[in-house]
Amino acid sequence: MTNGVPANPARLIMPALRSQALSGFAHEAGRIADTLGLGVGGYIIFGGTVESVRKLTADLLRRAGRPLLLASDLERGAGQQVAGLTEFPPPMALASLRDPAVLRWAASVTAQEARAVGINWIFAPVADLDLLPENPIVQTRAFGADPKEVAACVRHWVEGCQGAGALACVKHYPGHGRTTVDSHVTLPVVDAPAKALRTTDLLPFTTAIASGVASIMTAHVAYPALDSSGLPATLSRTVLG
Repeated sequence: MTNGVPANPARLIMPALRSQALSGFAHEAGRIADTLGLGVGGYIIFGGTVESVRKLTADLLRRAGRPLLLASDLERGAGQQVAGLTEFPPPMALASLRDPAVLRWAASVTAQEARAVGINWIFAPVADLDLLPENPIVQTRAFGADPKEVAACVRHWVEGCQGAGALACVKHYPGHGRTTVDSHVTLPVVDAPAKALRTTDLLPFTTAIASGVASIMTAHVAYPALDSSGLPATLSRTVLG
């Protein structure tokens, strides 16, 4: 490790592996062979069944001969991606029950089921605020609109998840709740003042960090008040620093 960069930069790469209805992960054989040869740090897994995902993760670890980060988007439980596991209602529905025990339980079940099929890094919870009805990204993926209430939900989810043995990842820093376009297809620009962002959007992330969250996913969104360069948070040394 030199200046925070691993000796093999490929460790920073996590290719996606996507299951297909008929072939499972068989069509990914070439990609897996190539990327294991490069020495990637892990994979993000989309789809599959309990059997196919468990076989995939075991095979990846055996062939790599070293630990891997094996991740998946599991905001609604492990069943969101892996057929046969538990899928929960959206986070906003869980938060509406106003019962911390429910959030911790859902996060714990998600972590336990994920670990049972070899997934050790969960890309959840969403720490964004549901601020705009026209937002195409957040909506019911968020716990709500109130920063303090969302922060509390994030804390319960992170602690429930990590207490059950999986890494949590809050997203999408520094907040995706003020966007009106899809960041998967274009670059949203949020013009909110820095003070507003720090006192609202950032609060759930601050709480997650205080709760010991293992990781944070950035937003591919530009925030001129935080970085005048126009770069999205994902590439902004100012925002990331």
